[in-house]
Amino acid sequence: MQPTGFREQFTAIADAWALAQGIVDTVREPVLVLDDELRVIAASRSFYSAFKVGPNDTQGRLLYALGDGQWDIPKLRVLLEKIIPEKGVMEGYEVEHEFPSLGHRTMCLNARQVFYEGGANTTILLGIEDVTAQRVLEREKDGLLRQFEEARAFAQAIVDTVREPFLVLDQDLRVLAASRSFYSTFEVSSEDTQGRPLYALGDGQWDIPGLRLLLEKIVPERGVMEGYEVEHAFPGIGWRTMLLNARKVFYERGSNTTILLGIEDVTAQRILEREKDELLRDKDVLFEELQHRVSNSLQIIASILLMKARVVQSEETRFHLKDAHKRVISVAAVQKQLHAAGATGSVEIAPYLTKLCESLATSMIGDTRPIFLKVAIEPGTVSSREAESLGLIVTEVVMNALKHAFPADKANGQITVAYNRTGTDWKLSISDNGVGKSDGIIAYEKSGLGTGIIKALSNQLDAQVETLTGPEGTAVSITHATSPAKAAA
Repeated sequence: MQPTGFREQFTAIADAWALAQGIVDTVREPVLVLDDELRVIAASRSFYSAFKVGPNDTQGRLLYALGDGQWDIPKLRVLLEKIIPEKGVMEGYEVEHEFPSLGHRTMCLNARQVFYEGGANTTILLGIEDVTAQRVLEREKDGLLRQFEEARAFAQAIVDTVREPFLVLDQDLRVLAASRSFYSTFEVSSEDTQGRPLYALGDGQWDIPGLRLLLEKIVPERGVMEGYEVEHAFPGIGWRTMLLNARKVFYERGSNTTILLGIEDVTAQRILEREKDELLRDKDVLFEELQHRVSNSLQIIASILLMKARVVQSEETRFHLKDAHKRVISVAAVQKQLHAAGATGSVEIAPYLTKLCESLATSMIGDTRPIFLKVAIEPGTVSSREAESLGLIVTEVVMNALKHAFPADKANGQITVAYNRTGTDWKLSISDNGVGKSDGIIAYEKSGLGTGIIKALSNQLDAQVETLTGPEGTAVSITHATSPAKAAA
């Protein structure tokens, strides 16, 4: 009976050992079974394949001597010689080591000391999980998270730095981020804003039809919209006019999108623009009234001068009164044409001088004198101040020509008014085919009122006056040139 019992016990031990080895080989992670002297009793197949060793070089050998001492790792010694004897079990003990044939490895060790009933010997079960790839992925993930947080912080800093209110919306139009200026301008807090639908902010005060049109139709179709104006009355801050800039942002490797919404409050600007427009309208009304009063006053003065010229006895006084009458009429003609041209801005010089000459011909030549007033004006624009001075010069020279160049109403008399412009340089010339002087001196008075007016007006225009006269008539030229060479030419 005893031998039979012995054989049964032996068979049971063999079966238990086979079962234990089967378990060890079945576990996917490398497993070692060590005796109390840290010699390898058994190793799993995954240990041999993972660390590229064979059973003959492993079983029965001291753990630290395996692979020419590559398992003599300080932290592993601490685990097996200090922690396990004291605690009996240790899980998740991480060790890093450089293996000659495998390179750098990060291993997560689970160790357990096994005590046997009725025996002094113990074994240590050592599970070795290679978490190298996992730790690399974790480090990469941590790096990406840091980059993401840095990018997010940078983006938020940009948003907070922008002076105008600014929102970042997700594809469902929920607020991802808002600038500080948005919170201060619209008197809301971050707790009541971030993560909420835009239209629900402030009890629905952002549910604006114009804003819905922008975000739900225009931006999805175009991707970007600038200068979109919306007006709305906000309960807390009153009526606001907002200029919206919206842009849809697409991200690589993702189907999600965000919308950047810049909100410029132009309420004060629009109020100022309306006030300016009202002031300009008031100014135009006042200017019209002033022009009307000036025109009436000039007509009254001209009528008084003409009436006085008819009743005075002195021929010299009558001559001067009629001369003054003509000058007032000429000023009235200039004023009338400037008013018709809209003298508050730039003036088209060709129609202005053409109509002025037509008015002068009607009032000073009429049908009684055989003199023709010809106009040759190149197109261009001048300021109202320049137009006024040019008109007065033309009027004064034409009056002088009518007074002095045709004493006997010469047949086929002609006065030509010409204006030429090249860039910023221009030349105004008034010539006649009346009587001149053979010696080439001026045919008109050299120091009279008319000559003084022409010189003063030319100085205002930064122009030079030149008068040429001869048997063929007289020509007065007023030239504005940016260089002496052009002026001399």
